[in-house]
Amino acid sequence: MKGAMEWQTRAAHTKVIAGLSLLALAIHLLTNRGYGYFRDELYFIACARHLDWGYVDFAPLSAWFLRVEMILFGSSLFVVRILPAIASALTIGLTGILVRELGGRVWAITLACTGMLGSLFFLATGNFYSPNVYEPLFWTGAIFFLVRIVNGAPLRTWLWFGVVIGLGLQNKHSMAFFGVAIALAILLTPERRHLAG
Repeated sequence: MKGAMEWQTRAAHTKVIAGLSLLALAIHLLTNRGYGYFRDELYFIACARHLDWGYVDFAPLSAWFLRVEMILFGSSLFVVRILPAIASALTIGLTGILVRELGGRVWAITLACTGMLGSLFFLATGNFYSPNVYEPLFWTGAIFFLVRIVNGAPLRTWLWFGVVIGLGLQNKHSMAFFGVAIALAILLTPERRHLAG
């Protein structure tokens, strides 16, 4: 009986998370052609056409993502803005999963995901191409794995945490600030026990 109730609760959580993620995706896809190319998008398109290991003002990962998208689908305004819409939807979904990992129920998940969905920053960055749209995704992903570690996940979860941090650094150098904050949070709290052995 208890297992069936847990399954129903988890299914309810998943429905809310999936529903709000799909709503975010729909909002961004339906509104992403409301204006022409943003000037930075033209710069990122040029960088995607001339790939390098890094650029003066941003790390290379977002240019590589855009290059793959352009090879597969072209460089129309709608296509260039598909990845930001997907990244925004994934961030909403990951937020809901993080809240569930923290013990939140349907109401908490709904509140957190709706808060993200209604954020003006989130609504704006999901509608044009830039490395900024991936940053919340990598931060949320890293926090998710860190919470899993604190909650007793297997040791290999550290590898996933490192992968997300590494990808985040290849997207935007400001991920280093996040890394320093996380390191201090671990070292200055009882959670430093996770670093032993």
